[in-house]
Amino acid sequence: MIYRVTARGGLLPIMLAMTSGMLAMGVALPALPLELQSRFAQGTTVIGLVMGIQAAATLLSRPWAGRMADRRGGRDTLLCGLLCTACSGLAYSLALVPVLSPVMQQAMIVAGRLAMGLGEGLMVTGGGIWAVSLAGSEKAGAAMSWIGLAIFAGLGMGTALGDVIEIHAGFARLCLVAIILPVAGMGLTVLMPAPPRLHGGGHDGGMRWKHLIGHTWAWGLTLALSAVGFAAISSFLVIFYAAKDWHGGGWALGLFGAGHVIARLVGSAHVDRDDVRPMVAAIMLVEALGLTLIWLAPGPAWAAAGSFLTGFGFSLTYPLLALPVLRQAPPGAAGSAIGLFDVFFDIAAGSGAVMSGIMAGVAGPRSPFVLAMLSAVAGSVLMLVIRNPDTDRAP
Repeated sequence: MIYRVTARGGLLPIMLAMTSGMLAMGVALPALPLELQSRFAQGTTVIGLVMGIQAAATLLSRPWAGRMADRRGGRDTLLCGLLCTACSGLAYSLALVPVLSPVMQQAMIVAGRLAMGLGEGLMVTGGGIWAVSLAGSEKAGAAMSWIGLAIFAGLGMGTALGDVIEIHAGFARLCLVAIILPVAGMGLTVLMPAPPRLHGGGHDGGMRWKHLIGHTWAWGLTLALSAVGFAAISSFLVIFYAAKDWHGGGWALGLFGAGHVIARLVGSAHVDRDDVRPMVAAIMLVEALGLTLIWLAPGPAWAAAGSFLTGFGFSLTYPLLALPVLRQAPPGAAGSAIGLFDVFFDIAAGSGAVMSGIMAGVAGPRSPFVLAMLSAVAGSVLMLVIRNPDTDRAP
């Protein structure tokens, strides 16, 4: 199926390279909070800041990643992202050097988080643009869908792998794995031929976002409204289960990932369409239905079913909404346009988690899912009122 996306070559090597980077990102996630707590006696506030600084670095990397993809191509951008990811693992390992003071050791962890955030922005933009350049505009949506599957699968498997390594082998070996994985991805990337440019280059490469926001904001806003559900579930579903004294919060979170993967496998062949609005409106209503089930769940099984439906509905919003962004981008500015589009997700995922936390403290543990449900409904309505993107394609 992956090879049917494009006649020029398969997407599998790109997916494997991106998976290597996301695995490296995932293996560190369960271990770093424990290291900060056990070795450095840090509280939850500091741990939250250290873990959250990666998102800030990713957000700040988006314009650079977009311009680099336009000027140097997706392969070089992905390669640079994998290098930053390997440097992140190296920085984590330096936190174990005994001659460094505890303050410097913690600074190495912060540096690793910053490098990982930079690497994430470069990998996602570079891999996506590379896949689209191979697949061609007629299969751009399917290509983005497969790349997204590699990202989420790598992150999910990496988190599970990191937990096992931390328990049975220790943090030092975990750091070694976090270095080896992206280095292997770099080797695979170097061996692949340079991809064709999306528009053959040109003077538009590296356009400023102020020239792109006019035809990107509606699609980015819809993505942001969909991402509020992702933020609520990833941050508060397990807490919601604990507050209700239910068991199986981790399984319910896993069902969100299962719904996401199944939707990508089933729907990737159907995302390339002239008018994405009806399909986006429909799947966001599915997402809203899942969030409603969590909100009103009388027991854990209902909430788990709602988590699965939310993941299923959320899954395809990104590749579908990226299509009009790519179609309307001026020649040679696809990377910058996707970088701007990704910013909407970054902001929504971060602010959605913060707003969900505030609401949970004020109105109870069910309230984040009400907010996310209303956001998904609003995104569906927006898709029904916005005009057809084909009327605004760039010449």
